[in-house]
Amino acid sequence: MTQLASPTGQLPLYRPLHDSYPDGGYDNWRVWAGNLSIEIDGLWASATLSRAYLWPDRPAPRARVRCELFVADVPAVSIRQEHVVARVCTDAVDTGHRIPMQLLTGPTGVAEPCGANMVFESESFALEQTGAYTYGIEFSADKDHVEWVSSAAIAPNQDGTIVVSPGWIADGPTVTEVCVRKVGARATESGFESGRILHLTACLEQIPTDVVYLLPFFRPGYTDLKTGEDVRKGRLGSPYAVADFYQIDPQLVTPPDQVDFFDMAAAGLLRQEDVTDVWARFDATSGQRTSAPKVTELVAAGAVTAIHRWGRDRLVQVVGRSELRQLCHRAHELGKRVIFDLVLMQTSRDAALITQHPKWYALDAAGQPKIHQIAWLVYSDVALFDLRNNRPLQDYLLDVAPYWMACCQLDGVRLDASQTVDRTFLRRLKNRIQRQDPQALVLGETLCPLHEAVDIPVDMIYALLVDFHRDADQATPLIDFLEQVHAAFAPGTVAMAYFENHDSPRATQIWFDRYRDALDDDEALASVWRQHGSTDGIEVAMWMALLKNLQATLINATAGMWPGTQVQNTATRPQSAQGTLLAWAIEWGSQWGERTPTDFENETLLHPEAGRVAPGLVLARAYEHLASCYGDWKVAHRGRIYYHRDIDADDRILAYTRYTDSAALVAVHNLDIHRSRRVTIPLDWLPWTPQKSDLVFDSYAQLGLTTTDAESDPTQQGTRIGVAPLQTRLYRLSATLS
Repeated sequence: MTQLASPTGQLPLYRPLHDSYPDGGYDNWRVWAGNLSIEIDGLWASATLSRAYLWPDRPAPRARVRCELFVADVPAVSIRQEHVVARVCTDAVDTGHRIPMQLLTGPTGVAEPCGANMVFESESFALEQTGAYTYGIEFSADKDHVEWVSSAAIAPNQDGTIVVSPGWIADGPTVTEVCVRKVGARATESGFESGRILHLTACLEQIPTDVVYLLPFFRPGYTDLKTGEDVRKGRLGSPYAVADFYQIDPQLVTPPDQVDFFDMAAAGLLRQEDVTDVWARFDATSGQRTSAPKVTELVAAGAVTAIHRWGRDRLVQVVGRSELRQLCHRAHELGKRVIFDLVLMQTSRDAALITQHPKWYALDAAGQPKIHQIAWLVYSDVALFDLRNNRPLQDYLLDVAPYWMACCQLDGVRLDASQTVDRTFLRRLKNRIQRQDPQALVLGETLCPLHEAVDIPVDMIYALLVDFHRDADQATPLIDFLEQVHAAFAPGTVAMAYFENHDSPRATQIWFDRYRDALDDDEALASVWRQHGSTDGIEVAMWMALLKNLQATLINATAGMWPGTQVQNTATRPQSAQGTLLAWAIEWGSQWGERTPTDFENETLLHPEAGRVAPGLVLARAYEHLASCYGDWKVAHRGRIYYHRDIDADDRILAYTRYTDSAALVAVHNLDIHRSRRVTIPLDWLPWTPQKSDLVFDSYAQLGLTTTDAESDPTQQGTRIGVAPLQTRLYRLSATLS
């Protein structure tokens, strides 16, 4: 190969980059660019998606971008800094800002290639705002640096994505999912009486997690505009069939005639802004123009007169905003956050938007809004948005979450079916939410194969462990899946892990039925379980199911991994770090072993009273204990992980060690219902010598069950630990440095 020189005196790479392919269509055998990657605070990630966390009391994370360039006719080792320049174009810094990149060179000043490729690395830049951003690379071999060509124009490269999340999310916040209509619901002579926002406010203190996630609270719809047919799901209809994004479901609100406006105003919950806004929205729908009353007028009139004078529907919405605000205020007093489900793909089939904006909907062959179907799931009660590239619709939806966050001090959103939403819009949505509240949480539902979720620009995703918890009784399948998760997602991803939610049956009921059948068929098994303590007349199968319930959450709380920083050789291509932290989550009722599905479409009642007597009370207290000590297990939030494979001949022990440079947490879970097991946990691979271990959580002890298994027994190979059937034990180790 010989170095080419431009006849016009341009630099040696000018012709292949700027002249040989005037219409694009680069021959990638001759000219190629790619291998984009990014390093953020010591962690390398691919361009698909990278993560950073921004804490208010720490320096902003810093990033640098790497890219490679190949030109067949010009040897890389002949290129110097002055021959080619590159830059990063990104919206992660000031709009329109370009960040210089440097050609990596050796001592003689010529390129130090990676294989045959020139390597460029950018100056580091600070990520100072939460949000979702993109970056791309441009090259110029024009001596005046007027002509630039992007890496995407040279070869099939996608721009990189950076998600900057609030720092508190990096600790794996715990979550409880709540269907408000089922909290405080009652069966009366006249039928089902919905739970209300105030009922949830009253029981917030009993919810053992950092975040309360509300299923949609918007006013639902029930009919089809064209046919007039009642198309609701079940007896109550689905909260995901949204009729109006700016109205609260009246069934969740205290009737205005039962409200004291004076007390509400005195508590700062009744605001003039709400009254004015509600009146304006009702007027826009009705085509009328009415004057909104002053808060002082509402207080002076009293509830009955106010309803007669201004109408119940408007007052319901004013009261609803006040009660939702009260819920958030109480949650904040308790150190909790409240997020809500934002529906992006659909409305009910009687939503006013169908007639107001027909171009916002995907239409069927008859010209009517399509129903929504995902795989085998058919949602015949909703009308499907035509969301992709529909800028007016997207702009409308962008305002929904910030409106409710500003109005009621909500702390973020969960995005329904986020994997079905185009990523450009998701970035816009996250940035709009973060402008409203830089500390807001954006949780994305990702019920899809792993490869379809790796590029979703949200703060937290879903960890799909339900089937493993419900059905697996061997460790290897779960370990295999978790290692796939660590490899698939950007380092530092936080994934919400649960064993049941509103889309699934109650796992505790499934386990109860399964264990009861096993006990009926096997007297030896029944005898084993009778050895573990008095059941006080409560079926043994129920204690077994509660143990499994608690075990599943303990796995969700401890089986994830935080990535470790890497040392890279500049002459080799950096490898992406690996590590996904699990954040444990439950459905309201999981904490007392609820066996009735939420089934929000029907009039079923849940049984919170079961959490006030054994055995539900015992489990609820175990969850309270877990919540109280989980924050102290720092290694469970920042440790790497070593999965102990093949330590039990029957593969019935799931064991792993979370570790840092000075501490470790050893978790041992017996997945077997039949017998106790003892295993040796090797610890000689740790870079420090463990001291005597301390038992920090024992599921049997938490539920008041007994076991004859001894405490951990240190050996030359590690520590030997015994666990009874379905028992989990967690041990904390501290270091004596070698």
